[in-house]
Amino acid sequence: MPALLWHMTSLALVLFLASPSAKPKVELKANPQFAMLGVGPRAFATIRFRLSVKDGGDENYYCPRIEWEWEDDTIATEESDCPPFESAEKEDHERTWTKSRQFWEPGNHLIKAKLYKGDKLIRTLEAKVEVSGEATPGRFRER
Repeated sequence: MPALLWHMTSLALVLFLASPSAKPKVELKANPQFAMLGVGPRAFATIRFRLSVKDGGDENYYCPRIEWEWEDDTIATEESDCPPFESAEKEDHERTWTKSRQFWEPGNHLIKAKLYKGDKLIRTLEAKVEVSGEATPGRFRER
């Protein structure tokens, strides 16, 4: 390989490795992932969900609208008021959302978090939690 081409290839590799990651990082976690229903007629388990988004320079992931989809078909939507992408500070490129949910039934539960840019669905994430114990009769459930 000619020396000039080798140096250009090396320089390109160094610039690529030194540049910030252009890949978004998105994570949805449930805490705890395994829970036990409490004891008594009003027994439920509370699970906290944490969604983290680092846009990695991808404008589609910058300041997305979040849609939480629960098993009972209810949906909660969250939007943030963000500065324009071009003038955003470093901390504006990382966002975290948290939601808590009560589960009254034992079993495996699936929760979805959907990221939107405008009306376009960018990504869907899922979190699974396992709840064990006795179900709470409907008349005792708080909603």
